[in-house]
Amino acid sequence: MRERPGGGRARRVLPPSARLLEPTSPISAGGPRADELDAPREPRRGLSRLSLVGIAISVVAVAGVVWWALRQEPPKFPDSPGEWGALGGAVALYALATLVRGERWHSLLRAQAAGPARADSHGLNVVGYAANNVLPARAGDAVRVLLMAPRALASKKAVLGTLLAERLLDIAVILTLFIVVGYGLLGEAGAGAVEWVVLATALAIAGGVAAVLLVRRNERLHAFTAPILSSTLQLRGRHGLRLLGATLLVWALEAGVWMSVGVAAGFGMNPIEGCYIVALASVFALIPSGPGYAGTQDAAAITGILSLGGSESQALTYLILVRFVIAVPITVTGLALMAFHYGGLRGLRPAR
Repeated sequence: MRERPGGGRARRVLPPSARLLEPTSPISAGGPRADELDAPREPRRGLSRLSLVGIAISVVAVAGVVWWALRQEPPKFPDSPGEWGALGGAVALYALATLVRGERWHSLLRAQAAGPARADSHGLNVVGYAANNVLPARAGDAVRVLLMAPRALASKKAVLGTLLAERLLDIAVILTLFIVVGYGLLGEAGAGAVEWVVLATALAIAGGVAAVLLVRRNERLHAFTAPILSSTLQLRGRHGLRLLGATLLVWALEAGVWMSVGVAAGFGMNPIEGCYIVALASVFALIPSGPGYAGTQDAAAITGILSLGGSESQALTYLILVRFVIAVPITVTGLALMAFHYGGLRGLRPAR
């Protein structure tokens, strides 16, 4: 600003190109600013309807499992070195499967031109699983997105897209395992539910195709979803085959976990039976539920052991041990990482 000879201030005259950027310009007022494109939205208060439905399903399922458990003989926990060794082996196999999952996520992030440190890919993977075990609505996924995006120098949509690609790879493998092993190899074990799984899979595929067609026809919707779908659309060629191989390895290790727990519970399984029970539990986990798939995965473990010829006491023992293996160590580790390395709840607050 310059002083007029007669006092007061002279009004600054902006060139036409600069006037277009003023807040009063219709162009700038009608759309978001550049710094708002990836700004975090205000979180919704309360839980969504789907989350409430999941919690209700878990409550009912847990009540049913507890009612059933109270009517059985007391569980028989490991009492020999071999059984304790099998339990320790199950924990080690689950840790190895978690490492492979972390490496798979790291590859998905790198394919999106993100630059995360490998330690963060593995650390936040564990944090996400821990949060899913203690919070409803799969809040661990949101924790992973919020903490990874700034560390990987990527948008939240891009990070969310990698989680979608993870989920689709897992679903493809577990449904194939369940249908092939449960129906084709084990015959009666779970065969009554396979037709429903096939129908649900066909409906999901049809819904996915319809969604793709809708997105392609709507430019605004395409622009919004493109960063989210990018990671899934890249699952082609060698990149997709490598990640599919990693996913198969994950679920082979998971089957080893559930087989080792069977040995610890006094109920040995062969590899086919191990693949069947882990696939059955994973299919049940697709049902909306509360934290840690409470109730749904428990019912799957009981159903699987009984359908394979185990006793009620063995099923109850198996349920307790498998819950410990897949929930306790990773939850304790993840919460410790969150508290001491990622800033606890303060680390989830957006930077100002």
